[in-house]
Order: sequence, then structure tokens, then C-alpha cells
Amino acid sequence: MRPIDQFIVENVECTSFDAGAFSLYYQPIISLDGFALYQLLRVFPHQKGRLSDLLNHLDYGLTDLANGFDKLSALKLVNIYDDHGILTIVLNSPLTPELFLADGLYRQLLIDRIGQPAVARLQGQTTFSGKEISKKFSDVYRVTPLAEEQLTPVVSNSGLDLSTFKTAMQQQGLQFLDETKDTIALYALADKFGLDWYQLFKVAEETQNADHSLNTANLSRRLITQNQKQPRLTDFSKTEQAIIRTAKAEQPENLLAQIKKRRFDGHPTQKEKQVLVRLARDGVSSEIQNMLIIYFLDIRGYSNISDFIEEQANRWKKEAVTSAELAVKWLASYQTKQADKRAKKAKPPQKTAPVGSKTPDWYDPNYQNETSADQQAELERIKRQALGKMTGGD
Repeated sequence: MRPIDQFIVENVECTSFDAGAFSLYYQPIISLDGFALYQLLRVFPHQKGRLSDLLNHLDYGLTDLANGFDKLSALKLVNIYDDHGILTIVLNSPLTPELFLADGLYRQLLIDRIGQPAVARLQGQTTFSGKEISKKFSDVYRVTPLAEEQLTPVVSNSGLDLSTFKTAMQQQGLQFLDETKDTIALYALADKFGLDWYQLFKVAEETQNADHSLNTANLSRRLITQNQKQPRLTDFSKTEQAIIRTAKAEQPENLLAQIKKRRFDGHPTQKEKQVLVRLARDGVSSEIQNMLIIYFLDIRGYSNISDFIEEQANRWKKEAVTSAELAVKWLASYQTKQADKRAKKAKPPQKTAPVGSKTPDWYDPNYQNETSADQQAELERIKRQALGKMTGGD
């Protein structure tokens, strides 16, 4: 986005807007900046202009404006289309309070911002006393049954059926660590990777903590790994293939004990075991833990892993090293760089000419004159003879 980009606002006349409900339900999630942007788009003169016009009214920067558009579009308050510097912004109506609270994701986002008690009070405002006598659609309208092949399945706006996901959790003894934050993460992951509740639940089962609590960090990394293009095993040498297979097959604590016994005739310390527990809690998969153990004990020759392994794990997270294959590739690249550094250090420095001089490449500042006295006398005789000829002598 650039300040000179043009924008056109569409669909304003077709939207309904309840300022009070918008303030109570949407504003805590989209913040005051997003709230002000939506309001401005609704009333902007002629429904068109340049982004610089919006910035002038809102009195904040281009980055804040872009963030505001992101928040509004994420909550389906706007749809944005970019046609080479001309933005078409289609406004949508906010949900009613009843529909807002009925949406599992929106409800959890609001709970995350203002807390469960405040949301419970809002929900109380949308309930009414007395017996509901409203009719269902099927009670009033009679619809001719459609042939089986004519039926089209209805696709939900969200890929995650949270209530069914929770039921599966109860049946399998899986628990939330923080229900509000975990729920938001589940919705985000289902949306990002296009998963339904069952597909997401199967991965959640595989990545749960030892105490059967949901580990959304672990879940996220597993999904990233599954959707990341991985090198083929045949691309590696036999030694590297053996390392990869070991990393995928062993449990980290078992592998740590095996290598320490083999290399140092020792045993894992309590501190090392605690490090592995922390890594697992932070979402570092078993195969990456194993690669870290192999790297520090077998390759670097350290006698323990407790001092540097977490720092290296964070580096691999930043560099998207999410599998044993990618870790082996990283190690090969690292060793090549280290070898290049050692080669540069071992190479003798080249001789350089004195600073400020225009000395030819063949100049040697360490040259020593080794001409003998007889040779110098002969050179002097030749020089005098040449000078005599130049001045007219014999």
C-alpha cells in the first residue's frame, strides 16, 4: 500500500450498522484504530479518494492503516481487492450480538480481550424472559424434496467444528492448557491449513503433552513440517541417512543416554533431562531434539547438552529447521562455512604496496641490493661512458 493508491468503497448502502453493538463486541478485538477506520469508510465523502485522504483523517501512519485493513478483513467486516494501485473495499455488515456470541471463534477472541465475566454479562443482555413461540422455517414453509443428486453440501464458514472437537477431547482425555488461547490457536490453524475438526484433532493427539494437555505450539510445528517441502532420503549419503533414521526412531532421553554411555561412559544429568522437558513443552519435536543431541555430543564433542542446546533450538526455529532432513542439510551447510573460515585464516596474507604510492605489482618492499663492489664499479664506468656520448665526448 502507498499513500497515492486510490480506493473505492462499495456496498455501503446495503450494510446495517448498530454503533452500540459494534462498540461492545467488535471494538475490543479490532482496537480503536480499526474501529475508527471502519466508521470512516462508511461515511467517507463520495466513497472514494486516496489512502493519503484516510491517513489525514485518522492521523496515523501507513503501517497502522494496513494493520487496520488486516483486522477488518480478518473479521469479515470488509473484503479488499487490489487492482494495480486501485483498492476496492467492499463493506459488510457486522454480526448481530446473538450471531456474534454464537460464533465460537469470535466469542473466544472477545473473551481473550475482556474476560469471561464481561462476556457473560453481554450474553445476559441478549436473552429474554418468557417462552419462545417463534416458528421454525419448516413449520411454515413446505418445500418439495430435492433429488439426492441435486443436493449440495453446505460448507461452514469455519473449517473447525469446535463443539465436536471438544467432545473428542473429552472422550480421549485431552485437556486445554488455556482454553481461550488454545481455542483461538485451533481456529487459526484450521483456517491456515484448511483442516476440519477431525484432521486437526488427529494431529493434536499426536502432539499432546505428557500430561494429556493440548500443546498448540507442538501442533503448529507439526503442521508446518507436514506442509513444508522436505528433501528426499535418497538425497543424502548413507551416513546421513542413518542419522536421520535414528533421529526419527529414538526417544530423546533414550538417545541421550545411549550417546553419553558410548562416548563418555556417563549418564544424563538431571539438568539435561529438564532441558529436554522444556524443549518438548516449547514445541520442539522429538526428531529435532535428537538432532540437537547428535550435533552437540557426536559432532561438536561436548560432554553435556545443557548449556547451549536451547539457544541452538531457537536458532533452528527461526531458520525453519523442522525435520531431521532439514537439520542434516543445515549441519552440512554449517560445516562448509566453518571450513571456508579456517581456510581463509590459514592462507598467508598477500604483500601490499606502501600506502599512498602508485607502485607497480612487481614492487617488493623487502628487496635487498646484493650487487658486489666490482659490479658497482663496472656499472659506474658504463654510466660515465654513456653520459660522455650524450654530451659530445668520445
